[in-house]
Amino acid sequence: MSSAERNVDMFSGLVLILSIIALVMLLIGPFGYLDIGGGTYRYSCLSCEYSTIGDYTSQIFILILLILQIIIAVNELLPNKFISRDMTQFGLLSALMVFGFSLIGLISFGVTYDAYYWGVDIGFYGPIVAGLINTILFYLKHKNK
Repeated sequence: MSSAERNVDMFSGLVLILSIIALVMLLIGPFGYLDIGGGTYRYSCLSCEYSTIGDYTSQIFILILLILQIIIAVNELLPNKFISRDMTQFGLLSALMVFGFSLIGLISFGVTYDAYYWGVDIGFYGPIVAGLINTILFYLKHKNK
């Protein structure tokens, strides 16, 4: 089979790209921030001191789920798959869970620091957008089989 005859799985390619971007955003950027006054900000991230139990736990689960989505996407793109089973439904579930854990982390952070001016940052936006779009992509992939 020549490279021109090989069909590239567009859905898996997009899932791979979005998951890597979201993973990088989660790892390098804060999930949330709060202004403790005088323009002094404190952050929630995987290595920050102002993470709550809820948003920190959510970030760990998001990290694991994004890595699993990357593995699923890479498996689907390889000509000789290392996982022979169809993983589309598992990918759909994991993408939904990334979206859900992002919301859980947001709620936990917001409720904990309600007395302050607070907001979310790229560590939140990357996973929630990737969770939403990857859910749609995995659904379309499943529907088009």
